[in-house]
Amino acid sequence: QKAVECTPSGHADLPLWLGSLGISYSHHFEHTGKVEDIEQAIFHLQKAVECTPSGHADLPIWLNNLAKSYLHHFEHTGKVKDIEQAIFHHHKAVECTPSGQADLPIHLHKLGNSYLHCFEHTGKVEDIERAIFHHQKAVELTPAGHADLPRRLGILGFSYSCCFEHTGKVEDIEQAIFHLQKAIECTPSGHADLPRWLSWLGDLGTAYLRHFEHTGKVEDIEQAIFHHQKAVELTPSGHADLPSWLGSLGTSYSHRFRYTGKVDDIEQAIFHQQKAVECTPSGHADLPGWLGSLGNSYSRYFAHTGKVEDIEKAIFHQQKAVECTPAGHAHLPRWLGNLGTSYSSCFEHTGKVEDIEQAIFHLQKAVKFTPAGNAHLPIWLGNLGTSYSYHFEHTGKVEDIEKAIFHLQKAVECTPSGHAYLPHWLINLAKSYLHRFKHTGKQEDVKSTIELYRRATVANGIPSRCLTAAKDVAILSSIHDRLYCLNDFSVAISLLSEVAGLEQTIPQRHAHLHGQSKFVALAVATALNLGRTDLALEWLENGRCLVWNQLNQLRAPIENLKIHHQSMAHEFIQVASALESYGTRSVLTLPPSMDILPKNILEQKETCNHTQQAIKYKELLETIRKLPDFHNFLKPPKYTNLLNDLPQDGPIVIFNIHDTQCDALALIAGAEEAVHIPLRKFSLADAENLQKILQVDILKQREASDEERLNAHRKKSNTVLPDMSCVLQELWLKVVKPILEALAYALPSTPSNRCRIWWCPTGPLAFLPLHAAGIYGSDCPPGSCVSDFVVSSYTPTVRLINDKCAASATLSKDTKLLVVSQPNTPGLRPIYFTTEETNKLQTIMNETPHVDTLLLKDSDATIDRVKTEMQSHNWIHFSCHGIQDRKNPLNSGVHLHNGRLELLEIIKQKLQNHKLAFLSACQTSKGDSKLSEEAVHLAAGMLAAGYCGVIGTMWSISDFHGPQFAQAFYEYLLNKTKSEGLNSNHAAYALDYATSKVRKTLGHDDRAFLIWVPYVHFGY
Repeated sequence: QKAVECTPSGHADLPLWLGSLGISYSHHFEHTGKVEDIEQAIFHLQKAVECTPSGHADLPIWLNNLAKSYLHHFEHTGKVKDIEQAIFHHHKAVECTPSGQADLPIHLHKLGNSYLHCFEHTGKVEDIERAIFHHQKAVELTPAGHADLPRRLGILGFSYSCCFEHTGKVEDIEQAIFHLQKAIECTPSGHADLPRWLSWLGDLGTAYLRHFEHTGKVEDIEQAIFHHQKAVELTPSGHADLPSWLGSLGTSYSHRFRYTGKVDDIEQAIFHQQKAVECTPSGHADLPGWLGSLGNSYSRYFAHTGKVEDIEKAIFHQQKAVECTPAGHAHLPRWLGNLGTSYSSCFEHTGKVEDIEQAIFHLQKAVKFTPAGNAHLPIWLGNLGTSYSYHFEHTGKVEDIEKAIFHLQKAVECTPSGHAYLPHWLINLAKSYLHRFKHTGKQEDVKSTIELYRRATVANGIPSRCLTAAKDVAILSSIHDRLYCLNDFSVAISLLSEVAGLEQTIPQRHAHLHGQSKFVALAVATALNLGRTDLALEWLENGRCLVWNQLNQLRAPIENLKIHHQSMAHEFIQVASALESYGTRSVLTLPPSMDILPKNILEQKETCNHTQQAIKYKELLETIRKLPDFHNFLKPPKYTNLLNDLPQDGPIVIFNIHDTQCDALALIAGAEEAVHIPLRKFSLADAENLQKILQVDILKQREASDEERLNAHRKKSNTVLPDMSCVLQELWLKVVKPILEALAYALPSTPSNRCRIWWCPTGPLAFLPLHAAGIYGSDCPPGSCVSDFVVSSYTPTVRLINDKCAASATLSKDTKLLVVSQPNTPGLRPIYFTTEETNKLQTIMNETPHVDTLLLKDSDATIDRVKTEMQSHNWIHFSCHGIQDRKNPLNSGVHLHNGRLELLEIIKQKLQNHKLAFLSACQTSKGDSKLSEEAVHLAAGMLAAGYCGVIGTMWSISDFHGPQFAQAFYEYLLNKTKSEGLNSNHAAYALDYATSKVRKTLGHDDRAFLIWVPYVHFGY
């Protein structure tokens, strides 16, 4: 300033001092944000330009800095004239710079930047195309290894990303990802320009997010979150770019919530977007974006919680976004559309007609202000059509549903093929046609509905959305298009494994399978009604126990592949092993906080690796299945496969329980067809009632305190409560006896002549004791209960018994038995008869050659020690507390000295040639009613870990009688093998013997049933 004041007008140095003063004011503005600083910068740089003669070497420098100052002013004010001035002066700087001069790429780069900022305000596609053109030229003129190359690649990538938002052309976003990745790769380690490097990191995250919106590929959203997390972590507090990365991270979490439905994703989204809003000064050009995004997340959160305050917050923030955005701004239609969409969601909850009218009003404006060809136009058209459909439901006016169909049809037409949103518009259009069909009765409307749903099922998109379409069309076609309905059901069943994909952890897969069992039951019932027993069996097998089936597939022996394609087999084993490890990992969810960001980044890196392995696994499967003789490699078994390799010593009976009918399918070795047995006297309501009687009226009362039982008795003093004998009698008369009669079972001459039977129950039947069905009492004749005819076992699936049957074929002459005893587990009540049980076991085994027994008791029985010894012992006997965790079934387990050995840890054990696990603990085969078709209990976990058979318990067992069961069980086994070790093939008969022996000491009252009924055998 002093230099300017001391330099006379016309002096040769005056432009230098004026320009330098202007640049200093510009730097001061960057630090303070005060508008008067940038206005002073513009004033002095303008004077410098005016004082610099044409052709002078410094003129491009002053022009560039003047343009840069106008750009800063624009960022603060949002006035279009500022950005126009920036473009004008940058153009002049390029024109003043000779071709081949080293500064030309700098000026081209900055001109591209100005066009980019102009596009962000105007949304004119010609502006972003000019930005890309000049940035591309700047990159081409920059030699490899130049310090500025990463910066120019980064801004070129960002420009492509902006272009994609307008055009929706997938090649633009792929170019964005390519150039941004190159920018990061070209930046040397320890580069001084950290802020810019962070900018590319964040921009790459945003590019992955945009790619995800188009493709729906989960790997894109995982990469988006990871890069945004890194940008937030490395950006200092108070930095101008921090709100941008916080907001972008929140938006990525919000989009992942759409895919996963995980509530912690949407809570993370709201947390980070709220932070972005708080860090952004009032009047800042980015503030409407963060307000709008925060509103979107609250709207999605509302869809999960149903709390009206969440949708009110969504509307509030989106309204603020609209109010903060000047008329004519390129993003205004987006904020209007989001606001309209939230009003539409609010109407679904409140039913207030003014909400849906506000939705239509704002969405109409969004459509009006969005130029043709813009990538967001289909969204506003689709949401407007959906809002008209809601309005029709309220008014019944046919013109509303006509408008709904019109706008949704336009949304479908405007959405590129392969776009992840296409199934959404197809589904909503199908629903609108269905609404009109119900109103008018026109058959062409229901045909259109079915056709659109079918298109949605095979379109690229989020698997859960495609599954929704598949289920809806299957149900609809079973009424209106029965000729093809079985194909629709088949597509839906196949999509279940996509919804619970291998890129997810096991708990996440279970969460996605909640509520799917009713549909599978409907599909099976439909197939049986249409005479397709083959499809019914395939769907029962492939639509249930999906997680166990996936685990078995990852562990499947691939000897044939090893022989013919060794390197591919090796790679496949590595990928499968990695996937299993990722899938069984525990993910700790903590409340959103900046303090846990480093932990979240590590977890996200694991998630990205997990996703990549799942993609690689899928690609390997496709490659292997193209090889000669490997077309069916690890494909779900077909009907004929399931009927092969069945056990020779008894049938497998698998059930289907649906509200329209109940059925059983009996699979018999050597038979060419499954035997279909309709259970005409039994219903879903019967099954649910028996489950309630057992679990609420009997078992819950047993576990209640004396005072609770007394209160319950007073409340029901006028009601005769059913007892266990009623449950067992009903199961006998309506379920088990009809099956035995259909299979022509006669009463055997002696108990030793009884064959085996495997029950594979589904739905509520999975929680009922089929193995104990019967009429009991001293006056009951022989043939009154199931155990008079057969020896019962259970299995989660048919293929499991086929596999275990083969695995159990060899007798282990050298049995290694691990006995785990916990009579006094810290923090839990003592189990008084555990020591007696294990002492009897040791006494029996010590007298037996070929049985090597290790006892781990009290402090010796730690989690790690037990897991280690499980590897080297092929039999295991737990005598300790067990628990079925109601909140998280995968946390179910047995209590050891230093904690709970959980189901998730048990299934990680890859045990080779292991024979039997005896779980003398409570609730080890109880299962979770929300996941009745997934068999989430310890007994199934032991089978998955590698044991051929398991003795489990359906509910809490008697401490006093535990030793009697165990002693009788092992005595029977040793008598069978004549002191040559233990043979798990006889385990079901051994349990039957032990039960019979204990029963003789008991009566036929409820107390007796509660003692012996819970013991069950799983597997072979």
